[in-house]
Amino acid sequence: MIDAVGVDIADVGRLRKALERWGEKFVARTFSRREADYCRKHRDEAIRFAARFAAKEAFVKCMGSSRGIPWNEIELVNDGTGKPRIEVSERIRTLLEARHVRQVHVSVSHTAQHAVAFVVFET
Repeated sequence: MIDAVGVDIADVGRLRKALERWGEKFVARTFSRREADYCRKHRDEAIRFAARFAAKEAFVKCMGSSRGIPWNEIELVNDGTGKPRIEVSERIRTLLEARHVRQVHVSVSHTAQHAVAFVVFET
């Protein structure tokens, strides 16, 4: 059964400006080390950061609030085939378990200008 649905679109240019303005401080507060390493391997890292930002925002919308949820504890990672999945810290996993969320589904897409993410919580 579907518990919650969240969607977000991120502007790549806006993320690029945030990366330029706040640099590593912004990256460390918002993304996991694994996400940052992945994004920086690509020619245009802002596109990959924007996709991850959109996924985190969509996840938080499913949660109902970002209060007490460090964004760098929500990770958008890819499996060996490139399929995205969300991994979370134990703290967030405990919150999901309290809501009886069995599975988190995620889909992301991007262009040079925008990234979109769709997250579904399944109970």
